[in-house]
Amino acid sequence: VKFKGGKLPSSIGGLIHLRFLCLHKAGLSHLPSTMRNLKLLLYLDLDVAIGEPVHVPNVLKEMLELRYLYLPMDMHDKTELELGDLVNLEHLWGFSTQHSSVTDLLRMTKLRYLSVSLSERCTFETLSSSLRQLRNLEMLYLDCSYKIYLGELDLDFIHLKEFDLDFIHLKELGLGVRMSKIPDQHQFPPHLEHISLFYCGIEEDPMPILERLLHLKSVSLRSYAFVGRRMVCSKGGFPQLRALVISEGSELEEWIVEEGS
Repeated sequence: VKFKGGKLPSSIGGLIHLRFLCLHKAGLSHLPSTMRNLKLLLYLDLDVAIGEPVHVPNVLKEMLELRYLYLPMDMHDKTELELGDLVNLEHLWGFSTQHSSVTDLLRMTKLRYLSVSLSERCTFETLSSSLRQLRNLEMLYLDCSYKIYLGELDLDFIHLKEFDLDFIHLKELGLGVRMSKIPDQHQFPPHLEHISLFYCGIEEDPMPILERLLHLKSVSLRSYAFVGRRMVCSKGGFPQLRALVISEGSELEEWIVEEGS
């Protein structure tokens, strides 16, 4: 539904027994501070998707029972959210290092699914140390593609080599960060099954690295992930691959697939 003036009524705070609240694409620009009364929420989807910054009051920290939290992609610059007490979260999508402290993640040891939107305020070294305790992660997305797309951020994250991606349970990894070459094979999680790359601007052929990740079932290269002109899939590579997606912005001129790849 569409709410008048893009504002969720403050009376929402009266629904104190509410467990599930989904505002997906509801076109909201303001959320009321009375939401702090919804202390029993298990599921909260704030992906209101209106194309302009959303005002989110700092009340989520009081929803201690939350298991699932989906934050707006674009929040007002002055938004500051304290999330460190949400220790029961299992699924956190849209966590922004611009609007929350990356150290808030330290206590979220139950997290299985995590998406982090990166800003200049956070280095990969800081992020890596904060994620190190999240040993139950099954899916991780690191993304600054939105800022890159807007031309607001153009950082070279070649120092991904300093980043610890060695999560034993991680099955799905998404990277929307600039890098001229993909990290070495041993830096990826040992049991990785799905990888998605976007807005990376990779110049060197990533296939010699990716094809050695023996458990990979799907590879997605989207939105200017690879900007090179030649790609080679060699014999014996990708022993379990079932899906390969190459789309948008590809300048590929030559693709060699050797027999047995």
